[in-house]
Amino acid sequence: MSLLGNIRDRVVESVIRKNETVQRFGSIQDVFIDSESRIANVKILLRGESQDTLFRAYYSFEDGDKGTELVFDKLTCDRTWINEALKMFMDGRRLNFPIADYSGEAFAGITGKFAKILF
Repeated sequence: MSLLGNIRDRVVESVIRKNETVQRFGSIQDVFIDSESRIANVKILLRGESQDTLFRAYYSFEDGDKGTELVFDKLTCDRTWINEALKMFMDGRRLNFPIADYSGEAFAGITGKFAKILF
């Protein structure tokens, strides 16, 4: 994988791991990024559960008000009832996360035009 691909993957993983909503529901056990398909597979140990639950997030990068944003436009889950709840919640919605809010020091220099090249 290229250096740029590695940077993109690290940003996607960083946004997922630092997301407060995800942290409210449980702890992330593992994150697998498929850059070519732009899919993030995330294993989460949900609070009160004894086994991991697999979530899949379909993502893209877009220009937003605060610069480049990571956008999730579809979320699925391997548990039927959670998957149905996600369908109801998402229903045409998209989740936008400005990279600058989640990237931290490792990506602090990735702004403006350089971010457009990377993402």
